[in-house]
Order: sequence, then structure tokens, then C-alpha cells
Amino acid sequence: MAIEQEKRKYPRLSTTSGAYGVRFRTKGVDILDGRMSDLSAGGCGLEVQIQEAAHLEVGDFVEFLVLDHPDLPYVPFTASILRMLGKVAGKTSGYVLIGVEFQDITPFVRGLIAQHVVAELDRE
Repeated sequence: MAIEQEKRKYPRLSTTSGAYGVRFRTKGVDILDGRMSDLSAGGCGLEVQIQEAAHLEVGDFVEFLVLDHPDLPYVPFTASILRMLGKVAGKTSGYVLIGVEFQDITPFVRGLIAQHVVAELDRE
């Protein structure tokens, strides 16, 4: 039986090079030193220290998300948490991977992110 590949609405760029940071607020807590693991025009993956992610759950609303990279729009986004990997009972160190989907993003800003992703994928 063939395995169906995951289908995405937008191309996704791996951003593990370290040049992509992220800051956000949720449930009244600011997380200032997250790293982006991937990016698309629809959302992004975040690496957050386990201690900082202790209060987060799938479905939570991200109130203020800023992508920290010079070639990306510097505007605050709202997002929702769709996935969390690595948050398990007893884990006290390391990262949690969080997948977020952008909410209330303008077509113009989504287009800027999409252009950046495509340009970076073309360089690979």
C-alpha cells in the first residue's frame, strides 16, 4: 500500500539554520527566545524550551507572534496552536515543537511570507 504524502496548502521552508527567531505571548506569558523550525505562508513551527511551554496546550490562542528575521514582515500576528510534540510527563529539559496557524493575516503579508519562502527554497 502506498503512503500518501502530506498535502500542504503552502510550501514550507526549514528554518533550523538559526537565523529565524520568534517571540510571542499567550495566556499572559511572554516567550521571548523561541526559534522557528519551519515557515510557510499559513503558519510556522516553533521550538520552545520545555519550561516555557508548560502552560501551553493544543488549541491555545497566540496573542502576539513576531517573526524575527530581517527579510520577513515585522508585524504582530495572531495564531492558534495546532500541534505540540515533545511535551510529555516527566520531561524537564529540552524543547517542545509547536505548530501554529496564522489567524487574521492580511493577503499582502501572507504574500510577502510566501515570496520569502519560495525565494529561499529556490536557493537550496
